[in-house]
Amino acid sequence: MPRVSLRGLRTAGELLQRSSFDTSATPALQQIRALGGGGVPEFYGKPSKYTPGTDFLGTPPDHLQRVASRPVSPHVFEVDGKGFHYRMPINAVTSILNRATGTALTVGTVGIGAIALLGDVPSAITAFKTSVPWLVVPTKAIVAFPIVYHYAGGIRHLIWDQAKIGKQADKTSYLENETVDRLSWGVVGISAVGTLALSIVSFS
Repeated sequence: MPRVSLRGLRTAGELLQRSSFDTSATPALQQIRALGGGGVPEFYGKPSKYTPGTDFLGTPPDHLQRVASRPVSPHVFEVDGKGFHYRMPINAVTSILNRATGTALTVGTVGIGAIALLGDVPSAITAFKTSVPWLVVPTKAIVAFPIVYHYAGGIRHLIWDQAKIGKQADKTSYLENETVDRLSWGVVGISAVGTLALSIVSFS
């Protein structure tokens, strides 16, 4: 098998980076580069001083022409930015929300840690409850929702990790489309009830 030197790979990477700014490329290639952050180098698949090419892999001679005419997946949003290009099913929405709540928990943990390093967390909470009591319940809801949702979403993923592949003959897999939707709605329901309960309960 032909060998490619590390220097050759670095040089190829530099040329790939430069090709991202090539305005002479076809619209399809420009779109690929805009979405992928680099795109297809002009020497890809061809013999050059960097590589003997990829003929040994069966790369067709018109590979670049095929790449240029290949359809590109549309953006998540419509061109006017006013709506989603794809229909967003409940499992997609809950998956995105699971990542968002994970990020929120990280930010919250860092914030509480910073308060603990610079002052006193219980005193800060007491001062907040005393100064703006009407914000206590909404704030508790804002704090409780990411905790409950992310925890419930994690349990859902543990169930999925242990499930067999969907669309089997017995149709009992937790990865069946219908079951996935039901589990997703279950996470939403549990999160709503849990958030409400934690918001109105008092631990003092």
